Amino acid sequence: MADTEDSRESSHTNNRDVSKLMSLVETYCLEFVRCQWVDFTGSGEKDSLIPDWSTLVACHYQPGHAAVMCYIDEGGRGLHICPRYLLQRIEREAKVQYEMTFLVGIEVEFYLTPSAESTEPVKDIKSYCSTASLRTPYLSVLEDSVRALEKANIPVWTFHTESAAALFEISTEPMTPLRAADALVYMHEAIKSSAVKHGFHATMHPKPFDKTQGVGQPMHISLSKQIDDDSFLAGVLDSVPAISAISMPNYDSYLRSEFAGGEWVTWDYENRSTSIRKLRQAYWEFRFIDATTNAYLSLATILGVGMAAWAQRTPLKMSPLCGRKAKLDEASRRELGVEKAVPKGLKEAIEALKQDEAVKSVLGEEVWRGFIEYKEKEEEMLAKLTLQERRKMMMQIF
Repeated sequence: MADTEDSRESSHTNNRDVSKLMSLVETYCLEFVRCQWVDFTGSGEKDSLIPDWSTLVACHYQPGHAAVMCYIDEGGRGLHICPRYLLQRIEREAKVQYEMTFLVGIEVEFYLTPSAESTEPVKDIKSYCSTASLRTPYLSVLEDSVRALEKANIPVWTFHTESAAALFEISTEPMTPLRAADALVYMHEAIKSSAVKHGFHATMHPKPFDKTQGVGQPMHISLSKQIDDDSFLAGVLDSVPAISAISMPNYDSYLRSEFAGGEWVTWDYENRSTSIRKLRQAYWEFRFIDATTNAYLSLATILGVGMAAWAQRTPLKMSPLCGRKAKLDEASRRELGVEKAVPKGLKEAIEALKQDEAVKSVLGEEVWRGFIEYKEKEEEMLAKLTLQERRKMMMQIF
């Protein structure tokens, strides 16, 4: 089996890996190596971590530490339900079957707060992409985060203030999907650790405060082949409600829906109130994603359903908004071919996931079923808490 072969390859260090490890130890005086992975089931079974030593990197935000990304074998069942392996497989299959490759850039948005228990962000100036709000102690958090990323060979495209006070963004340059997802794990740790160093808390919770805008994590994805790119878009648009259960998996992710597509699944070129923006041929910004997602699963699902539609030359029946507001009346929806509503909550998204055969085919029966079962239990548990109780819990993590 392919996953058995991959696990065997990944579980052993070769001479190059050993040389890299020794070089890092000597250069950065390493004492600890963090084995990092992203799971979604918490099954309680005996899991095995299989390090991918090619990802070994010094944690420049935490002296003496290094990190290595791992595959996870749950209960000895192999790697087929490992999110990281799933993304790697989909990326590999697209290249082998269709000679298609992808590039992914990610925008990481975050608020700075006085502490994890804070009910409001730090005092700051509301000034989008302005130096005015960088003439503050908060600039040091961004600078340290960016330095750590660049030293780890994670290419930073830009960093700036966002359109709400105390909301910031760091964006990456394009990378291959697996590398982008790995980099995102490092980015989150670098930002949060840099904030702590300067006496703050960084939160990527999708809606940490009542009176400020939500926090997203848009992904920019481009295809190496521009032909039939509308088919790729058609496939993703058709599955947005189901993918939302994966890309916006937190109970309170849907409090920021106005920044993730509004009421209906739509697309456009410049309108940031749509689910997807097409920036140029075979290049889109997917906006229905936040930082609580498992990036490996989100990318695997978007690429998987998109490529399935691309391979079948699925026609794009939905027109762009072209200047219309995202809130559409029935006549406008019919004219544009807008048929699917954005889920109003996690429960609706889970129900959409249950009905979506395209997403099920990409994830595979075991991952699809396991994810649904886990999220249903989580949704039921979190529904019993108040918004403030959920925020207090989740802002410790995200």
